[in-house]
Amino acid sequence: MVALLLPCACTVKENRSGCPCDLLIRPTEKLKTEGSVVVSLVQDGSVVKQEMLSREDFESGNCMITVSRKPTMITVFTGITNMSLLKGRRLGIKTENQCDELFSSNTSTDLTGESMEYQVSLHKNFARLLLTVYNLKEGMTLGISGKVSGYDLLDAAPYEGDFNCLPEGDKDSRDYCIRLPRQLDDDLSLNVIVGGETVRSIALGALIASSGYSFKDEDLRDISMTVDLEKSYAALTIEGWGQETIPIIEY
Repeated sequence: MVALLLPCACTVKENRSGCPCDLLIRPTEKLKTEGSVVVSLVQDGSVVKQEMLSREDFESGNCMITVSRKPTMITVFTGITNMSLLKGRRLGIKTENQCDELFSSNTSTDLTGESMEYQVSLHKNFARLLLTVYNLKEGMTLGISGKVSGYDLLDAAPYEGDFNCLPEGDKDSRDYCIRLPRQLDDDLSLNVIVGGETVRSIALGALIASSGYSFKDEDLRDISMTVDLEKSYAALTIEGWGQETIPIIEY
């Protein structure tokens, strides 16, 4: 009966090239954000194994996954607090929520041994938009909309979907913080909303792009922006860069 329970077990006498690999995956350094970790192993264009771990378990080297020995893509996302797994294939942003503080890695390797260790180097896959808005009148609220609603776990790339979030900020303050996912294009909007209807849309993505910012950078920089709704300019500061004043672009 025991033999029946272990049909794929390898013995010392047989050819062991078909035996699976016990793959230990660990980060190269301590994680920079809180939250859970999802590790996905992709073979032949499909997610074949997936583990959700705590930050502590992943840092401690407790991510051991047994998988077939063949070329494998290893995708890791850390910092998951409010986003959700969708059919084991995507990491999605919930409606009216922001992107989590994600760090990720997507690398390929050939699994050749029965036991291997692979260290992943994680990169910042979100951008904080620190937004100051002047002359927002009583009854007006702000919203951010775009076309990226999460990440594909096959290759860690952003995927298209409706993104609509409400900026975090004190109702008596002009300052807001929005965590943006990596973008595919310049189609981000800053919307002024009255009574549930959008009365004004500012081309936020085009403003960011005109400053020279790139969402293709390996590690995304944070952005500070000041918008005066009664004037025709926005002032942008990119993390590590100087400030630039840019004409407001509207739809």
